Amino acid sequence: DLPSHLKLSPAGKAPRSLQLSRNSGRSSGAALEPSAPAEELSRSRDRSLLQILGPRLRRSPGNFLRKGERNTTALPTAPPEPTLCGTPINGTLNLSHSNLTQDELMLKLDEDLCKAQLDRILELDISHNNVEMDLLYLFTLFFHMKNTLSIDASFNKLTINILDPSSFCEFPSHQLLFLNISNNPINSLDTLCLPSSIKEIDLSFTNISQIPLNFAKKLVNLEKMHVQGNHFIYRAFSESENALPMCTPPPGTVHINAISFVRKEVGTPIESLPDKVKHLRMSNCSIVELPEWFADTVEELLFLDLSSNFISVLPNFPPSLQHLDISNNDIKFISPSLKSLSNLTVFRIQNNKIMGVHTELFPSALKKCDLSKNKVKVLSLTSALEKLEHLNVSGNLITRLEAAGHLPALTSLDSSHNLIPELPDGFGASLPGLKYFNLSGNKIS
Repeated sequence: DLPSHLKLSPAGKAPRSLQLSRNSGRSSGAALEPSAPAEELSRSRDRSLLQILGPRLRRSPGNFLRKGERNTTALPTAPPEPTLCGTPINGTLNLSHSNLTQDELMLKLDEDLCKAQLDRILELDISHNNVEMDLLYLFTLFFHMKNTLSIDASFNKLTINILDPSSFCEFPSHQLLFLNISNNPINSLDTLCLPSSIKEIDLSFTNISQIPLNFAKKLVNLEKMHVQGNHFIYRAFSESENALPMCTPPPGTVHINAISFVRKEVGTPIESLPDKVKHLRMSNCSIVELPEWFADTVEELLFLDLSSNFISVLPNFPPSLQHLDISNNDIKFISPSLKSLSNLTVFRIQNNKIMGVHTELFPSALKKCDLSKNKVKVLSLTSALEKLEHLNVSGNLITRLEAAGHLPALTSLDSSHNLIPELPDGFGASLPGLKYFNLSGNKIS
C-alpha cells in the first residue's frame, strides 16, 4: 500500500519498528508531519521550528510513521518498550559516557512517547558520547523539556552548519539557565541559535576564533561565560584589503608579519560581549589586547580570567571587578590604572616579567595577591596594603624585603626562592598578624 517513492527500511537498533524514507533524488517538498492528536497539533508556537526541521530529525518509534500521499494506508507501529525513554532520577537524567549516537538519543528523548519523563528532567547530561549533529537540530529535542534548567552536551561532535537561522530562531518559553557545549567542533558562532534565557554558557575548546557582533544580542541574560582554550587571532587587514594586488617592495623594506590593530573594527576578534556578564573566563585564548570598549561595556563584571595569553600591557578594566587573573602573560609593569579598581580583592599576576612593584598603585581593598615568578628585585610593604591578607612573591629576584608600613591584616607571606640575605630591623613588628612566613631558598646566612 506504499507509494512508489517510499520504501521500508530497518530503523537501526529500535525493536519492531519501521522507518519511512524518501527514495527519490528530489526535495521532499512539504514536510511529512507526525500523526498526533488534534490538540497537540494546535500548539503552533511550540512547533514552529519543528515544522521546518522535523522531517530531518524526528525518527523515533512514535514518529517513524509519516503521512504519505493522499489515500495512503498508514501502518500501525508496535508498542514501545519501556526502556527506550530516558528516566530521570531526582530530576537528573545522566546519559553521559554511554556511547550514544544521534538516533539513540532521539529515542530516549522522544516528545510523544516520553512526555512524562521529559517533564521531570531538571538536569540533562549527555556529555562524552558520539552525538554528531547540528546544535540547532539538537535543541529541537529539548523543546518539550520545559522544566529543564541545565544541559551538559560537552565532549561530543556538535557543529553549527545552518547558514541563516534568523528566520526561525525563536524558541518557545524556556527555563534553561546553564549550557555546556565545550569540547565540540563548533568552529563559529556567527549563526548561533540558543534560548535567550541562558545565564551561563561554556564554549571552551570549541575551535571558535571570533565572538561576533550579534552574540551579545542573542544572549542578553548571560552572566557567566567560559571560552578558554580557543584562539582569538587578531587580523591586521580585512578580507577586502587582503584582496588588493601586492607590489614587490624595494630592497631594504621591513616586513611585519603579525601586528595587533585591536582598535580597528576589522582587527579585533572579540566584537561583542553581553553587558550583563559577571564571570568571564578567557584563558589560553591567544589574546594580545582587549578591545577599547571592554571596560565600558561589561560594567557589571566581577570575575575575569585572562591567564595564559600574550598580553604585554595591563588593559583597562571596569571598576566593578573583584577577581582578576592575568597570570602567564608578558606584562612588564603595573600601570596606575590598577588603582581605580576599588573593589578588587584578588589579584593574580604571577609568571610575568614585572621588574618593579609600587604598592601605592595597588587597590586599597586588595586581600590576596600573587606576584610569584616575576623579576622583582626590591619589595617594600607599605601601609597601602593595609587590608592585604595573603601575599606570594616567591620565585623573584628580590634582594631586599622591607616593611615600610603597618600591615595588621597580613597573615601569610611567601618570599621563598629569592635572593634575600637578611631581614631588616623591625620587620616583625610591622607584621603583627603574620602566621605563615616562608623564607626557604634564599641567601640567609
